[in-house]
Amino acid sequence: MSRIEKLWLNQQFPQFKMSNEDGQQVSSTSLIGKWSVIFFYPKDETPGCTIQARTFAKDYDAFVAFNCQVIGISSGTQQSHKEFQCNSNLPYSLLVDEKSTLRHNMELGKTLGRIPKRVTFITDEMGVIRYIFDSQFATKTHAAKALSFLKTNSNNYQL
Repeated sequence: MSRIEKLWLNQQFPQFKMSNEDGQQVSSTSLIGKWSVIFFYPKDETPGCTIQARTFAKDYDAFVAFNCQVIGISSGTQQSHKEFQCNSNLPYSLLVDEKSTLRHNMELGKTLGRIPKRVTFITDEMGVIRYIFDSQFATKTHAAKALSFLKTNSNNYQL
């Protein structure tokens, strides 16, 4: 079990309030009532992040079938998120954690001391973290791992 899993697994996802790519406010209350896949990624328009984001987009309908929303979070600006969303045809919101406040509060850390970690969380309908996948280099695997977890476990946790 990783340090991040020890800190967060089976805990309530931390409270937050951030803008999305359109400037709309999104808060932790939006996690209540449906499953959520929240993935932290290092930077808009970089090769690994583009692969990761597009993989979530490719599987988006499968996530929706589980009554699950997908949310990406990085320290990019509203403008960079909007461009990334448009350039990669992403059907989900990207939240602006410009000062990495949520990332720091969750102690996600950095790879090699400088690259923000790539971590995916799944929360249940009450906003409780039920799954964490932490891999900087398995960019194509984050969405597949999340879908696999939902297929196996989404009926185990009910409102």
